[in-house]
Amino acid sequence: MSVSFFLREDARSEAPALPAGISVKLWRPSEHTLPPWSALRVAYWLQARIGMFADERFAELSLWDGGVLIHRLIVTPRWRRFPFMEAGDLQLGALWTHPQYRRRGLARIAMAEAHRLFGGPGQRFWYLADSANLPSTALALASGYRVAGTGRRTAPLGLRLFGQFQIDRPPAAGSRRSVGRLA
Repeated sequence: MSVSFFLREDARSEAPALPAGISVKLWRPSEHTLPPWSALRVAYWLQARIGMFADERFAELSLWDGGVLIHRLIVTPRWRRFPFMEAGDLQLGALWTHPQYRRRGLARIAMAEAHRLFGGPGQRFWYLADSANLPSTALALASGYRVAGTGRRTAPLGLRLFGQFQIDRPPAAGSRRSVGRLA
């Protein structure tokens, strides 16, 4: 599988207004409490507790319609799975939208909210997508990201759990797609 790597470098941005009745929740691992139950949250909580992330900015940003989870994305600091990132970088990923709420722009709203909450001068955000996933590519470009290269996900001994995302081909230097420290 070919992976497209997207990068956004800029200051804090304003998130668009939320649709009526939609609220935002932010969950972060805490050393004092267990996470709300889900296998994904428990896995992230454990990884945060044992210090796998470069810093404590790991978060789950979710959009809710009343009591219904309608969109989720994960904000991840640098860690071994993303060796291309610098220490202060963040990666937005693991996006999911409830099937009944798709095609309403919720992913773009959630990404903009993450930029607003975690952005600032010099803050770099990464977004990765399967190169064949055209809606995900369109989302990245519409959200202000530029192509930073293409690469792959490794799976040592056939185990994706121990793999990394690696950039094999940064954009050509001098092209409109060249990106700061990668070009």
